[in-house]
This record gives sequence, structure tokens and C-alpha cells, in this order.
Amino acid sequence: MKNKDIKIRESLRFDLQRRVVSHMTSASWQAIPHVSYIYEPDITDFYREYLKLAENRSAEGHKITFNTVMLKVITEGLRTAPELNAHIEYNHKKSEGTTHILDEMNVSVPWLLPDGKMITPAIPNAAAMSLNDISAYMHDLSERIGKTNIDEMLYRAVFADTVSELKKFNLSIFRRIIASQITRYRVKGLQGAEKEAYYKIPEKDRLTEKDIMLGTVTVSNIGSLYRAQRGFFALLEIIPPQVFAIGLGSVQEKPGVFVQEDGSKDIGIRKILPMCLAFDHRAADFSAVIPFIKKLDEIFAAPEVVHAW
Repeated sequence: MKNKDIKIRESLRFDLQRRVVSHMTSASWQAIPHVSYIYEPDITDFYREYLKLAENRSAEGHKITFNTVMLKVITEGLRTAPELNAHIEYNHKKSEGTTHILDEMNVSVPWLLPDGKMITPAIPNAAAMSLNDISAYMHDLSERIGKTNIDEMLYRAVFADTVSELKKFNLSIFRRIIASQITRYRVKGLQGAEKEAYYKIPEKDRLTEKDIMLGTVTVSNIGSLYRAQRGFFALLEIIPPQVFAIGLGSVQEKPGVFVQEDGSKDIGIRKILPMCLAFDHRAADFSAVIPFIKKLDEIFAAPEVVHAW
């Protein structure tokens, strides 16, 4: 059967958000040799401590979600694996590359918008934040997103990226510029009075292109979208120039072996958190991920540490 014989229910042309996502993910798969590892830690004891922590902090006026505490766990893990908090430059024709290990850890977190679309703002310098700081920043992000014209922010991000590529003498970027100008679906930023009114909103009260362009590592949590799901990420995109991405599933109950207080082993219902760890094989080998996993194992084995965060 030919395509013309299939009745189309609806045609959805890519808007700016979809165009940005499709460009970045295509660039990811075209350029990056992904390595993916499925990590399934037993977090039974850790989850119990998280519930105590959330109750205690709530009484103090802080809302600590499981997503928030896992962001803190991940930043603690990345402290021990600096090669993963990095950006890469690579020239395929010359087989030359440089990995830039970064001082700041800016964690990009995919954020679901009310219209069902997603953006990926970053938590700046997350490793320097306490658990309460991360919680407060997530709340602030929600407030700022509500005051942001998402299309205008994405337009400015595309513009900034284009200028950056031109400064690197990436002449292929001219194709993007020409294509964006000759299409009948040309994307434009805000104009006139609408633009003037929007930019009167202080930058501290809305998102800017910097909020989605400064990420050094990405953490996606599908468990927060659908807690009852029982699958997990098997692979996910690494967004260039980043070299590491983490995908969290939902907490799941599975039979497992655990150690009793007297040292004996037993089988019981355990809480398991499936995590996908994907890295860019150009920049790192699996040995770079081992310190990260060991640190998380350490936290999950002695979860009382969360109360000091």
C-alpha cells in the first residue's frame, strides 16, 4: 500500500520546540557512539530514610520530593567521577578530540510543560547546593517557567547557538541560516510592543537561553511522569557537547536477596530503582563510570547520610 492510499487523520508540522528537539537528538545519534549500562540498585533502606527525611523537612517548611533527593544523590556520585561532568570537542576527519572536565556541575532536567511539550532547564552549580537549595531552586524554576515565553526563549537559544558555531568557523552553519530564511515556515522572535513588554520582565523572573544551554549532564526521570510504569530506559540521548546522561525509572518492587542484621542472607520484596547510565565512548570508557556507581552503592547502603544534606 502506498502512502497516498493511507488516510491521514491529522498532520502536525514541527513547531520551534519540536524542531530544536529533533535537531539536538539527531546530532546526538549522528555523532555520538553511545554506551549504555542498566544499573538496578536495591534502595529499600534508602527509600525508608527518604520518607523520614521528607516528613522532617516538611515540618521545617521544605518540600523534598524523591526526584529532588535523587538529584542530590547523583551530584554526590558525579563528584567522584569528574570525567563524566564534561564537554567534548571532536573532529571526526582528523580523529582529534578534547575532553573539557568542568568545574561547575549544571544538571539539565527535562521539564514537562502544561501543553505536553518539554524543555530542559539546568540547575546551575548543583554540586554546591544543599538538598534544601535544590528543592528551592526547583520551586523557583516552576515559577519562572510560568512567566516565560517558551518559543521566544528557544528562538534566542537557536540564535545564540548559531553565533557560537560561526565563531568556531563552522561554515556548514550557513546552511541552517539560509534554510531558516527561505522556508515559508520561517521562525521569528517576538516583535514590536509584544517584544518590548516581554523583555520588561526581569531575567531573574523568567527563563533565558542560558538556562537551557549551560547543562553539563542530563538527568531524565520518567518515574515522575508515570509512577506505576514498570519499564526502564535502555538507552537515551546524550546531548552534545555533554558526555553523560542518566535516566531514572520508577521505584519498583521485586524479589531480591538482602542481608539481615545478623549477617545472614534472605529473600524478600525489595524496592529497586532502575537507572540507565549512558556515556559518550569518544570521551570515556566504562572505568570512568565505576566511581559513580560505587558512590551510589555507598549511599544506598548507608542512607542515613541524607539527613546531613
